[in-house]
Amino acid sequence: DLETGGLEPSRPILQIAAVAVTSTLREVEVFEAKLRFDEADASPESLRKNHYSRARWEREGREPRKIAGEFSSFLRRHASVDHPTRDGRVIQVAQIVAHNAAFDGAFLEAWYDRHGMFLPASRRVLCTMQRAIWMFHEDKSLTPPTDYKLATLCEYFGVRLKAHEAHDALIDVRATVELYRQMCGWSQRQSVAA
Repeated sequence: DLETGGLEPSRPILQIAAVAVTSTLREVEVFEAKLRFDEADASPESLRKNHYSRARWEREGREPRKIAGEFSSFLRRHASVDHPTRDGRVIQVAQIVAHNAAFDGAFLEAWYDRHGMFLPASRRVLCTMQRAIWMFHEDKSLTPPTDYKLATLCEYFGVRLKAHEAHDALIDVRATVELYRQMCGWSQRQSVAA
């Protein structure tokens, strides 16, 4: 999950978090970092929404390029997807899952491009929001939620995500994993019932 200084990929990333999980969704490693950035590059609305505190970021914020390198190492430790290189080799990259993956994926790619670094992750980012949209589209017996925001879907599926905690990257990523778990469980229960 990313917390950003605005909606455009040119805006700074404020916070990044990820959890590596097993095939049974057991958490095996956590990555979380706050990034230093110029406040003038972020929209004031985004700073408010993302629980930004100048004092906290001055204390905990670190150099973005260094964090990109550390995140790359994290991704490489959990690489499981074949990725062909330009020279014909095949390397392993990580599979990323996000809520509203089109947003996070575009931000990550732009961030790595700005640093001239390779993002060791599949460009096909899987998306819990898209999974939910498909689920409600396919099963007309379900009453769709009012929207497909993470907090709305968490409430719908009984996943704990308090409003005042939302938009903290690590809390959001753990809620995304639990949302995925609940949707998988729901799908399995529907298959058994059919």
